[in-house]
Amino acid sequence: MRRYQKINAHRISAKGTHYMPAAELPNIHPADELSAVREEIKILTNRADELRDLLLAEGADLNGDQYTAAIIPGIRETLDRKAITEAFGEKAVAPFVKATNYKTVKLLEK
Repeated sequence: MRRYQKINAHRISAKGTHYMPAAELPNIHPADELSAVREEIKILTNRADELRDLLLAEGADLNGDQYTAAIIPGIRETLDRKAITEAFGEKAVAPFVKATNYKTVKLLEK
C-alpha cells in the first residue's frame, strides 16, 4: 500500500496580513483529494454566484460589516476567429494565432 504525504497549504487573508492554515485531508491519494477539492470548488463557486446575483440586484444593500461591494461596469471585447478567417483568409490570420500547450487531469470514477 502506498503512503501519501499530507500537504500543508496556507491561505493569505483578504488583507494579506495573516496566514490561515488550509483544510487538510488525511492520508489520501492525490487523485482522490483532487476530486474532493474540485467538488468543494464547485460548491463554493455556486455560492459565490448566488451572492453575486444578490449584490447585483436592483436596490441591493452593498454595505456589509467588513466589506462594501462596489459594482463596476465593464465591457469585454472578443474576436470572432471564424469571421476573421472568412474575411481575410487563413493565410493572413495564421501569423497572429498564438498556440499554447496544456495538460488536463481528467478524473475517472472507479
